Amino acid sequence: MGIKHARPNATKRTLPNVLNKKQLIALFENIEEGSVFMGCLIALFCGLRISEVCNLKKQDIDLETEKVLIKEGKGSKDRIVMLPSTLKPIIEKWFRFNKDNEYFISNDWGNQYVPSILSFKFKKALDKAKLKIETFKSITGQQRYAYSFHTLRHTYATYLLEQGVDLYYVQRSLGHTDIHTTQIYAYISNKDLQGKINMAFGKKKTSERNYEKIEDPLHILKLKFANGEINKEEFEEKYMLLSEI
Repeated sequence: MGIKHARPNATKRTLPNVLNKKQLIALFENIEEGSVFMGCLIALFCGLRISEVCNLKKQDIDLETEKVLIKEGKGSKDRIVMLPSTLKPIIEKWFRFNKDNEYFISNDWGNQYVPSILSFKFKKALDKAKLKIETFKSITGQQRYAYSFHTLRHTYATYLLEQGVDLYYVQRSLGHTDIHTTQIYAYISNKDLQGKINMAFGKKKTSERNYEKIEDPLHILKLKFANGEINKEEFEEKYMLLSEI
């Protein structure tokens, strides 16, 4: 995705920037402090706002059920966020390392992190990773940049949509009241569109080239559904018809 350099126009849709895999690796390689690293990690894997990361307590993370309770998020609303299984062993080790602290991340004195300090240290990591890219200046002359801590949340939402997660569930995870707010990420997530364009111009999926070798029509149907070539409704309808043959 391209980076915007012009000052946003209130009358136009402004798409948020997201970080790709290579940029994320460069970013995390340049985060030195453990609390900052873990704060960024859970923001990326759970789509949390910077204030939610700073307010998060260890007791709000249930490793057994893999759920995170976000208390009094934006609009003073609570919500439950699913914790990816891949993050569980990392958090377990982090808890053992910081067993005396109440909050998920804390400063050098064991106190709650302040969002402005976390943001400052995040920007330092961006700078070291050569990702501190200037875009425009605000009306007051303040320099704006392509990426901020909130970009981790944008990246989370975009990734979920690219992996086929329903927009409704993305809305719930982000804590958006209006689903139209969540729909902005549908414009960034272009994996499905890219696939359709590639197929339109003659690039077929690998699985399609092997269909002719499969004799079982139900197996072919399952493969097409798994590859996203047909939706759930089409799959169920055709599966029922083939099952009756």
